[in-house]
Amino acid sequence: MQTLSRARSRKLATRKRPWRWVKRLILASALTCTTLALIGIIFLFGTRSGEELREWAAGTLLTTQHDYWAPYTFLPEEKLNALKQQIRNPEVINSEPDETAKPEESPQEQPVVETPPEKPKQLIEVEDIDVSKGNYYFKGKIMYISDPKRVQLVVTNRKDRGDLLDEFVKKTNAIGIVNASGFADPDGYGKGAKAYGVVIHDGKILQGYNPKSGETALGITYDGKLITGSYTAEQLVKMGVRDAMSFRPQLIVNGKNLFKDKPAKSWGIQPRTAIGQKADGTIVFVVIDGRQPGHSIGASMNDLAELLEERGIVTAMAMDGGSSSMMLYNGEAITKTSCPYYRGRYLPNAWAVI
Repeated sequence: MQTLSRARSRKLATRKRPWRWVKRLILASALTCTTLALIGIIFLFGTRSGEELREWAAGTLLTTQHDYWAPYTFLPEEKLNALKQQIRNPEVINSEPDETAKPEESPQEQPVVETPPEKPKQLIEVEDIDVSKGNYYFKGKIMYISDPKRVQLVVTNRKDRGDLLDEFVKKTNAIGIVNASGFADPDGYGKGAKAYGVVIHDGKILQGYNPKSGETALGITYDGKLITGSYTAEQLVKMGVRDAMSFRPQLIVNGKNLFKDKPAKSWGIQPRTAIGQKADGTIVFVVIDGRQPGHSIGASMNDLAELLEERGIVTAMAMDGGSSSMMLYNGEAITKTSCPYYRGRYLPNAWAVI
C-alpha cells in the first residue's frame, strides 16, 4: 500500500510541476517588466535626455489632430505653453513689400556681353533624399520644376469630399503633383472637401477668409514668382497672384532661414511637404516620408529648412504634412504615404505641374 501511495504522490507532483514553472515564468516576466518600467521612468523624468525626448513627443503631438495627448508627456506647463506658442504664432515675414508699385529706375546703358547659349533644362528633375540624424532618419524626394509658370493650384470641384492626388492627375493631366492646404480633420476621418484659409484659383478668390489663426499665404504670380507672407486674398490678387493657398510655417523668406538656431522640438518630427523657389525661378516640391520605422521616421521643420537652404532655395513654406504628404510623378507615387490607404488622402487642393 505504501508503494502505491508513493507512486500516486509522484504522479501528482509531476502534474503540478509544470504549473510551478509557469508561475515562475510569470513572476520573472512581471519583475522584468517592472524593472524596465522603473528604468524608463527614471530616464524620462530624471535625465536631461529624457526631458528632451518628452519635448520632442509633445511637439510632434501638438502638430497632429491628437494634440490633446500632449499634456500626457508631463512636461512643465511653461514648456508646453512655449511649444504651443511657437506653433500657433510662428515668425511671419512678407516676401514682397506692401506697395505693389515700385519706383522707376533711370535706364543705364550696360555693356553688351556675349554669352554662349545654355543647354535647355528639363522641365522636371527629381532628387532622392536620404538623411540620417543619428537618433532618427528620413527619406523623401525633391522635384525641381524649371518653368515656374507651369505650376498651378488645382482645386477639387466635389462637395462631398476632396480628391485623391491621382484623381487630380486624371482631371488635369498633371506631370508632377503634391498636396497643399490643410483642412478640417476631426478624429483623422476628414474628407478634405474644404480647405483652411485663403484659396485663389486662376486669379479668382474662392476663399478670402482665414478661419484658422496663424495661417500664412503662399501664392504664385502670373509671371511665375513665389510670394509668401501675411496677405489678404485681395492684396494677393492686386500683386498679380494667379494661385494661392494658406498654411504655415514659412521656412525661408528672401534667403533667410527662419528656423536657423531655433529649437526643433516645437514642431516635432513628422512627414513633411514644402514648396519653394530658387533665385533663378526654379520651383521645388519637397516631400519627406515619415511615421514608418525601417523606412523613414520623418523630419523636423529645422531639417526641412536646412535641406532647402543647402539647395539655394530663397523662398519656401511648409504645406500640410502628416498622412497628407505625398508626391506623384507621371501618375505614379514616388514617395511612400503614411496614410493607411496607399493612394493617400482626400484633399481640397494640390500644387501641380501642368
